[in-house]
Amino acid sequence: MTAPLITTVPAFDVADVRADFPILSIDVYGKPLVYLDNAASAQKPRCVIDAMTDAMATSYANVHRGLHYLSNEATAAYERARSVARKFVHADDEREIILTGGATDAINLVAECFVRDRIEPGDEIILSELEHHSNIVPWHYLRQEKGAVLKWLPVTDTGEIDLDAYRDLFSTRTKFVALSHMSNALGTILPAADLVKIAHDHGIPILLDGCQAAVHLPLNVATLDCDFYAFSGHKLYGPTGIGCLYGKLEHLEAMRPYRGGGEMISLVTKDEVEYA
Repeated sequence: MTAPLITTVPAFDVADVRADFPILSIDVYGKPLVYLDNAASAQKPRCVIDAMTDAMATSYANVHRGLHYLSNEATAAYERARSVARKFVHADDEREIILTGGATDAINLVAECFVRDRIEPGDEIILSELEHHSNIVPWHYLRQEKGAVLKWLPVTDTGEIDLDAYRDLFSTRTKFVALSHMSNALGTILPAADLVKIAHDHGIPILLDGCQAAVHLPLNVATLDCDFYAFSGHKLYGPTGIGCLYGKLEHLEAMRPYRGGGEMISLVTKDEVEYA
């Protein structure tokens, strides 16, 4: 008879962990706050709050906009964040990391600058019924404006997806796939590597929405071989209003500019603009 597998769980001191989060010191309805909405947005630990406060109090300056001491320091810190994000997702090149205003911003960037120009009326985009609205609405824009057809991967009664049903969705009109890595509603972990391989077997690029997976799973975008991977800062204990897009370098270099601004140009005059 095989002995049962016994897993040792590391000691978990609830009081010590709660002490890292200042907001958990408050009372709600006369009782200590218990916060269970982390799938929507995580509370911030003291180290993050202190870092944000210190940046505003002692080292704030425009990034990439000056040559004075504070601007250089702010720029260096900003680029260190890109390096940290690259290591976090195991991308091959820092140029594959785009710092965005959030995962929604990242997905919209891909929809607008990569997919839009590839869509003709009747072309298809594959989504799943597990998707967050942020990975649905941008594709509806392309349905309304470009005539794209949205094809939906159904969810089984157990909250999972069927790979055979996924394979059956591909056709000669398929142009893009955008799927969650982990469901924000059910916690379902999708078989991301299989999803990517099947898409690539059909020659189709794929984006993974990693907002939930980035918090809970080890990430290696190079091994996954996905074309794009989006995640947000606020679910990773950071502030609202920041996020990250990983994209394969060849895709990013082929994408047209998303928004106009200062750092994106090498030359601008009254009559012309040259992009950096």
